[in-house]
Amino acid sequence: MQRTTPATRTRTGKKPWLGRPAGRWLWALALILGLVSTGAPAQTPLRYGGDVAFAPFESLNANGQPEGFQIELMQAVGRELGVPVTVSLQNWPATVEAFKAGRVDVIAMVETTERRAYAHFLKGHAAPSFAVYLPLGQPAPRALQDLQGSRIAVLDHEPMRESLSKWLSGISGPYVRTPDALSALQSVQLGFADMALLPRAYADPLIAKGEVTGLVRSLSDLRLQTYSLAVVRDNDALRDRLQGALNRLEANGTLPALRERWLNDEPASAEQQAMERDLAQQRVWTWRFAAGGALLLVLAGFALRQRGRLVAHERARREDAERSLRRSEELLERTFQRNPEPMLVVDHRSGLVQDANPAVAALLGVDETQVVGQPLRSLAHHIGLDTLKRLARAIDLDGLLDALPVTVTRADGQQRACLVSADKLRVGELTVVLCIVRDVTERLAQDPVFRQGYQTLHDELAQARREAPDSVPPSESTEPGDARLREFTRAVAHDLRAPLLAIQGFMGLMRERLKLGHTDEALEYSEQVDKATKRMNAMIEALCNLAQIDQHALQRSRIDMQTLAEDTWALVRSAGAERTIEIQFDPLPAARGDADLVAQVWQNLLHNAWKYTARVPLARIRVDSFQEGRRTWYRVSDNGAGFDMAHARALFQPFRRMHTASQFEGSGIGLSMVQRIVQHHGGEVRVRSQVGVGTVAEFTLDPPV
Repeated sequence: MQRTTPATRTRTGKKPWLGRPAGRWLWALALILGLVSTGAPAQTPLRYGGDVAFAPFESLNANGQPEGFQIELMQAVGRELGVPVTVSLQNWPATVEAFKAGRVDVIAMVETTERRAYAHFLKGHAAPSFAVYLPLGQPAPRALQDLQGSRIAVLDHEPMRESLSKWLSGISGPYVRTPDALSALQSVQLGFADMALLPRAYADPLIAKGEVTGLVRSLSDLRLQTYSLAVVRDNDALRDRLQGALNRLEANGTLPALRERWLNDEPASAEQQAMERDLAQQRVWTWRFAAGGALLLVLAGFALRQRGRLVAHERARREDAERSLRRSEELLERTFQRNPEPMLVVDHRSGLVQDANPAVAALLGVDETQVVGQPLRSLAHHIGLDTLKRLARAIDLDGLLDALPVTVTRADGQQRACLVSADKLRVGELTVVLCIVRDVTERLAQDPVFRQGYQTLHDELAQARREAPDSVPPSESTEPGDARLREFTRAVAHDLRAPLLAIQGFMGLMRERLKLGHTDEALEYSEQVDKATKRMNAMIEALCNLAQIDQHALQRSRIDMQTLAEDTWALVRSAGAERTIEIQFDPLPAARGDADLVAQVWQNLLHNAWKYTARVPLARIRVDSFQEGRRTWYRVSDNGAGFDMAHARALFQPFRRMHTASQFEGSGIGLSMVQRIVQHHGGEVRVRSQVGVGTVAEFTLDPPV
């Protein structure tokens, strides 16, 4: 009998395969490889957190899976770094909370002062698209400057507030601040705001779903903010790795391709979707009416309906005209009342003060009832009876006063140095005198050149009194402060009178047409009143902004002029992306100054270059710098329309323009703001131009050596 050992032999009597030498060697090798593979640590995934509803950047699709520009970008970053990426999309506040708690490694958001306290930002890699949303049929703005004077609904959070202060500081609104995009769109729909300025990622889905109707989109490609990746503070190693990966993706074309795929696709027009919904509803109601009645009833009902429509339509138009008239009167009253300069309207024949704004009572230190309805001579104890007589005589002889120095004594005995300008106007059958008083007491104490010009005017007045007691002093002077003061006052007084006269004239015509039942003509006049009122409001706001520059305390810091100029151009360029413009940025040295104010300088100069090259077949703009002594000058050159240097004397005066409004739109305040800001830094501005050749604007923030 053959003996076998079960543990060492098979049925055939041979040794098992693992018992052979080759088998034992392979088994040991497999064991070693297994130990090595199980002992190697697994790659730690990169955790990305985002907004659950921020398409096309990041959102959940119909299957509940993350998709969007930022999702694919993070997947590409993971492949570039060789690490897996996990994505968690929640409501934005929950995502931020998870980031602060360390449950998320990376998020993407707009860099702000508040967020820099807990996040370390990479360089911006994308820009969310903003748009303006306004009611269907309302004239659409063609540039950001067209938003001036409109009520604008915006999101009330830190990124939007910083964007408004940096890029839209010259647009005063007023702004209607809302907690979310739906509230902003509804405020426009209900008439509480004229338009809304919102990220398209929030607003477009609401309009597409029909949650808000009757609104259309304009200025669809505004880039007001920069989107950046962020890590927790002090995690410099992860930040550097991510920045390196982004740089490589930008260089190899992956990041530009993702931008083109996700951020340049135009969704279906909200206006088109709204029209399609309305048409669908109209078809349903048409079939219901067609199936619900006989032909005779339909014809009779149609006739009665048409008659009722005509009556209701005429009644509605008349009510609209009356409401427009009341609104125009209210706007005019508010424009007059809110003017920071004291203004009086005096009946020329009787000498009674017909109206005065609160600034008059504040200047005199009295109640408004002591001014309005009282004869002008009742103010003699404030400015002197002799002075009052001379002012009245000058109005009778010349029809106007131009920056006449007057000392005003308040009710408490305090004396204020003022400049008085007045003009005799014809309003309907009445002749009135519009007086504007400017208190320059503080300016005299702060500006030596201004003080010298004022003293020259005062001395001329005293000399004229001695030589000819019944005459008015000449209005010409050779002193530089005097000339500048007169030109500024004349420009402001002239341009404020123009819309005021237009408002008063058209309101008179509206009343006449309403009395005669001519509703259509009354509505046309109401539109003219609205335009003139908005123009006057915009001018007053611009003057207030201009005046506030000198009071703005400079926050000097190092300014990256290269980045600031390029970012500003991106904003200006977004208003007319269809135009072909060749622009060249030479290296720009850094400067020291107030970054917010200097941003306004670049915005005005680059916008002028963009605007005045609109009619040139191939527009060229160059931004460079040069040294002159120890001063650094920054320069913007263009090949646009140019202007005649013979008129350059009025170039920096408010509302003075080198071209008509029909040629190029604008307020005429931009270069005035540039000059004020640059002079506030201690620098200078120079402009030279030639018609048909172009314009060169230069500025320096350095004081003269």
